[in-house]
Amino acid sequence: MLDADFFRRWMTATAASVDREAENLTALDSPIGDADHGSNLQRGFTAVTAALEKEQPQTPGAVLILAGRQLISTVGGASGPLYGTLLRRTGKALGDAAEVGAEQLAQALRTGVDAVMALGGAAPGDATMLDALVPA
Repeated sequence: MLDADFFRRWMTATAASVDREAENLTALDSPIGDADHGSNLQRGFTAVTAALEKEQPQTPGAVLILAGRQLISTVGGASGPLYGTLLRRTGKALGDAAEVGAEQLAQALRTGVDAVMALGGAAPGDATMLDALVPA
């Protein structure tokens, strides 16, 4: 079973990965975007870790909702709303359960992915983040 501590560690590990790879993410964004993807995600996940330390949500769903809210409010471009929607909708689908199992998490993530598809209007095969999210 996965509890709020697991989800906080997941978000903290994600923030560390984004921090470590921010320059690479920006370099990848340069030819097709405005060369700010890495710095935007870095700013967003820094805000996520700060909010998690301050508020310390007590359920898996609350952790993801808080993380998603932070990404929506701090990450520019399309990434903030897309990643934020994924986490918020997944968190809402988990509800107030103190612990969740793998099947419950998989179903909740599917809800989050469906919300991303609705928000962005994309589908698997469109060369978007959905091509990684759907199989996962």
